[in-house]
Amino acid sequence: MRELTSDDLGLLLSLFAVLLLAFAANFHFSRTSVRRHRRAALLFVVVSFLGELSTVVALMLTWVALWSPAAWDRIDDLLVFVPGTIAILCAVVLTVESVYARSVNIVRVERDPATPGHRTRDRAGE
Repeated sequence: MRELTSDDLGLLLSLFAVLLLAFAANFHFSRTSVRRHRRAALLFVVVSFLGELSTVVALMLTWVALWSPAAWDRIDDLLVFVPGTIAILCAVVLTVESVYARSVNIVRVERDPATPGHRTRDRAGE
């Protein structure tokens, strides 16, 4: 594994800060959707929490390494790499889940003409 420079650490800090903001902004559920999809909501919460926790660990270790070269000599690169990788994987899983849920909602609206906002063609105007 190559040695990380201070520029690399700065990029990692930026990445982890953006990931942390993404995890914080992505966590929202309505009560009805939680009741309807309890297991999916629970999985989403667990993945989100794991991602946030991993991001915080990686962010803090990177911050310490950036400002204290003596500490960076004692911190193994894997201590930043492993939580950072877990955080990125959680972000990917949550993104895929979010895109899937939105796609399913769009398909439902298209198939169910009784859904509010659904447009039907006027037969007389064709």
